[in-house]
Amino acid sequence: MHMRTFLNVNVHFASIHIENELLFSLLQLRCLRVLSFKYFFIESLPDSIENLIHLYYLDLSYTPIVRLPESLCKLYNLQTLKLSYCNKLEMLPSRMQDLVNLRHLNIEETFSLIEMPKGMSNLKHLNSLWHYIVGRDKENGIRELGTLDNLHGSLCISNLENVNNSCEASEAKMSNKKHINILELKWLSHCDIDIVDFQNEREILNKLQPHRNLKELSIVGYRSETFPNWLGLGLSCYSNMTKLRMNGCKNCRQLPSLGQLPSLQHMELFGLDGLERIGGEFYKNGESSHEGTHFRSLQSLAFHRMHGWREWHIPDGFDGFPKLKRLSIHDCPVLSGDLPAHLPALEQLTIWKCEELALSLQRAPQLHQLLVMGTACYRNSARCEVLISETRQTKSALKCLPRIQSVYLQALIIKDCWSAISISGDYLPATLQYLQICNCSKLTFSEPLQHTWLREIFVYKCDSLTLFPLLALPNLKALSITYCPHLVSMPELRFVAPHLETLYIAYCPEMDSFGEECLPRSLTTLRIHNCQKLARWITSNGLRSQGLTHLILTFWKEVKSFPREGCLPTSLESLQLWYFSNLETLDCKGLHHLTSLQQLTIKYCPKLENFTQENLPASVAKLRIGEESPLRRKLEEMNDPRIQYKPDDYFIGSVNNLEILMRI
Repeated sequence: MHMRTFLNVNVHFASIHIENELLFSLLQLRCLRVLSFKYFFIESLPDSIENLIHLYYLDLSYTPIVRLPESLCKLYNLQTLKLSYCNKLEMLPSRMQDLVNLRHLNIEETFSLIEMPKGMSNLKHLNSLWHYIVGRDKENGIRELGTLDNLHGSLCISNLENVNNSCEASEAKMSNKKHINILELKWLSHCDIDIVDFQNEREILNKLQPHRNLKELSIVGYRSETFPNWLGLGLSCYSNMTKLRMNGCKNCRQLPSLGQLPSLQHMELFGLDGLERIGGEFYKNGESSHEGTHFRSLQSLAFHRMHGWREWHIPDGFDGFPKLKRLSIHDCPVLSGDLPAHLPALEQLTIWKCEELALSLQRAPQLHQLLVMGTACYRNSARCEVLISETRQTKSALKCLPRIQSVYLQALIIKDCWSAISISGDYLPATLQYLQICNCSKLTFSEPLQHTWLREIFVYKCDSLTLFPLLALPNLKALSITYCPHLVSMPELRFVAPHLETLYIAYCPEMDSFGEECLPRSLTTLRIHNCQKLARWITSNGLRSQGLTHLILTFWKEVKSFPREGCLPTSLESLQLWYFSNLETLDCKGLHHLTSLQQLTIKYCPKLENFTQENLPASVAKLRIGEESPLRRKLEEMNDPRIQYKPDDYFIGSVNNLEILMRI
């Protein structure tokens, strides 16, 4: 058999089991050039892999392979070896240096590897390596990278704590690797930083200076207090660098002059616990002759887990960050002071667990999203919203909204704020369409709310709210008020919200009326849930809303007969009664008054056992009865073909012929 290619075309990322017999058979196909076991459940390869002398492509990615046989190193024609995401693989074969024709070695995300095999410098044709794990010995140390000048693309060098001095680092000849465009330099985070020679560490990093063609640089776990010159004065030479990341450099006391990078678009500074102040050196080195706008190309900037950071110094007249779109400051608990005053391109600002930071943001006309959070972090937020949650900065965040003057902010969410807050219409952006206030136990309104474009209001668990003052909301379409135990009454919605379409009121035990002319004619859907005083008022006085088409009433505990004649508007098309625990009869006259009613739903009404065709108006096309109702057994016993059974309901399809109900 002369098979040359065996490829896995599985696109579902599911592990594929292969029998040992089939595996051994494949390894007897001496003509194979391309062999892929990607996603196969393979823990080891037999030594007979050496028989595939023509093989030039081998892919073992995403397999649970534990070891590779030494015989693999006899595949002298092998050019590509893929071992990415092999999370159980701890060692590569010791004779890897014999694969002199190898061009691509991918061990990306293969985290269990301890170190590289010896003699990797022999693989002079390597184009891509992805990851080099520095060993403790000379033969697998960092100097083995010195001859690999043809490397392209991305390279991560980890375990740099095994580099003893700057002489070893210089032998890696990183500045000669002009085709590397993404570089990560990584020290293990668990090493004892108390015994580190800061000067030696700085010199090691100095000798790892990459070629000026570099586009992305990550420095992880660096252990010295300052950075070498090429990360300061020399950074302006890196005209192609677009992304810079520093993570876990816990001893860092001063940042290099990053503002001089002309093409830098994305910057992340994470876990720099020793950094207390970001000063003028962040923008410009004192020895530099560089003039012009600092961070002129930067689009995203993130500061995370900087537990010692106290001050962000903004120079007078600072005009940097002209293109900054996303600013994120997370878990910087002692940071105080102000943000940059003018961020003309800012679209997204996230402040999380930074309780001492002042929110004095000035005009940000492009802002789409503002997230100010205390302890909880909400990652799935909508694009055009303001979210303020669990923070002492609620007041300052609200006060800064009018100054922002953004034409994009459409939603404001205030939640889990336990301190006293007072809402004013002046706080609301002019473009606001959605307002949500949740779990604000000391909420008040300093004045009746008015807003031209507001379309939805959602109020939930605001214990102190007794009145909900509204003045003018001409475009309000939906209003929801739930779990407000002290709310007494509603405003005259007919006048303040003349275009309201949906109203939901739940768990407001003190609300006792709507008022004589409260509900607007535009209202089509009304849902009232567990409001006993309001239920009594409606039962006695009725609902006066002639545009209402859908009514859902739940947890009315006192009603025995419903609806009273004239209690509900004749415009109703759908009526749902849920959890009427004492309902015994349906009022015949009251139902026949509903001449437009098409659907009636009755669920969890345990005392309602009988009703007849005369109960229902002729317009009803669908009757829906929950399976927990006493009526269920009677319907089930009749075995009538006109009853359409569903797992949790009974539907009567031909309600034009309802004599079936006469027999119940």
